[in-house]
Amino acid sequence: MASISTDTSCTIHADRRSTARCPSCRKFYCRECITEHEGKLTCATCLSLSLEERAKPKQRRRWNLVPVIQVIIALMVSWAVFYLFAATIRDVPDEFHDGTIWE
Repeated sequence: MASISTDTSCTIHADRRSTARCPSCRKFYCRECITEHEGKLTCATCLSLSLEERAKPKQRRRWNLVPVIQVIIALMVSWAVFYLFAATIRDVPDEFHDGTIWE
């Protein structure tokens, strides 16, 4: 909210008393230098910066594919390790399970 001051001078016009303070840049301005925009008092510099920001097209958010690819690779490696472990266990001879290989 802009505040009224009686003992400060305008930032642009040093010979004039300030009437309001810009809430964005916190500088004091006279009646000619401050303007109301969308219910707020603001200086011309801050108003132009605000309007430029709004005029810029918003960039679309891109998906970061690196974590997705890492998860896919991790799943593939996990599957391969599990598959090779299961194939190794499957290839163990039946005699090993029966206990006859130790005799």
